[in-house]
Amino acid sequence: MRLCIMAFGAVLLVATGCGQDKKIAALEKQNQELMAEIEISHATVDYDLQAKCSKDARAYFNGNWPRDKDTLYLDFTNHYNKSMNKCFILVEYRYSHGREYSWANDKALWDVYENARYADLNVYHITYFEPTFRKEEKVANCELFDKKCTTIGEFDNFTRPYMSN
Repeated sequence: MRLCIMAFGAVLLVATGCGQDKKIAALEKQNQELMAEIEISHATVDYDLQAKCSKDARAYFNGNWPRDKDTLYLDFTNHYNKSMNKCFILVEYRYSHGREYSWANDKALWDVYENARYADLNVYHITYFEPTFRKEEKVANCELFDKKCTTIGEFDNFTRPYMSN
């Protein structure tokens, strides 16, 4: 009897073990399909957030930066920063600055939804013709929060992490 029970257990064990490889392969395939669907869903959400940021940044720009007779250049770039979950706008504004052949360049980094300024740059460009021709560039203000900078390149380096990722 004992031998019979052991034989039955061995047959049962072998019978239940058959087909496990097929079941595991089917489950792995199903898992891969679900992971692909999740990736597509995440990509769709990211695309929707980027599109919303772009639309909202344009409205923010149009509502806050009017052109006037002194405007030489006024434009923006925007970016939805996924890691920070924020929509940023980098505005560049060039305008005549009093003297003939002089102009100023302002750049500012803003969080669109919080209406918070993160970084600011003000540069004055002056061209002199007398006594000799020369150009002068003066950085009047350059900062990101409490960090100070002295060049346009430093400002661009400060703002790059916000406008990428």
